Amino acid sequence: MNSPSVRVLLAACIVIGCSSSPLTGVPTAEGEQPSAGASAGSGGGPVLGPTSTFAAYPAGPYGTTRGATIANLSFSGWKHPDEAGYDVGKFETVRLSDFYNPDGHSDVKVLAINASAVWCSVCRAEYQDMKATQVYAASRAKGVEILGALFEDVAYYPAQPQDLSNWGVSTKYDVKFPLVVDPGFKLGAYFDSDATPLNMLIDVRTMTIVQVTMGWSKTFWTDAQAISEKM
Repeated sequence: MNSPSVRVLLAACIVIGCSSSPLTGVPTAEGEQPSAGASAGSGGGPVLGPTSTFAAYPAGPYGTTRGATIANLSFSGWKHPDEAGYDVGKFETVRLSDFYNPDGHSDVKVLAINASAVWCSVCRAEYQDMKATQVYAASRAKGVEILGALFEDVAYYPAQPQDLSNWGVSTKYDVKFPLVVDPGFKLGAYFDSDATPLNMLIDVRTMTIVQVTMGWSKTFWTDAQAISEKM
């Protein structure tokens, strides 16, 4: 599943999301030890990684559906894309363990993972709406961190670093939350229908999957904020 040569078979875009053919299989844990803590960037950016205590990533078994513990997936990209200037030469490893928060060392309670493709018109519309409605600022204030992942380019081939740079720096999106490239389509295992984007919520206290939403729902971000507030 993780080979960069993997191509996702596509159908036409549908109302709730662009069609894709998700890959199957449960990913194994990768790098279960959390990376060193990263300091917060300017402008109230995300605080990634433990800042005062160390906790090993939750042990498996891992799953791909609601209620399961998500594997410690690892990607290349930026924790603070705006501070990195969307420069592919400044790529770093971003792991789900960077967001693990079992002891409340950060204010993040929920991780919202978005998996999009350049060809997907619904994905582009969602990112434009996120910028226009200032979703990131509102979500962070409610304890929700966002991790964006790009898995395919405009020609349906695995996304490359430059695709991520073009996506993040676009004046239509102006992405400031953690952003990674997923050319092997690791997140494909979490797709439960033939639609794109994937929006998934993770409880960072336990790294369990709380919700999986296929396509773009206009209420997804407010729902995510409400879930976080209840935790």
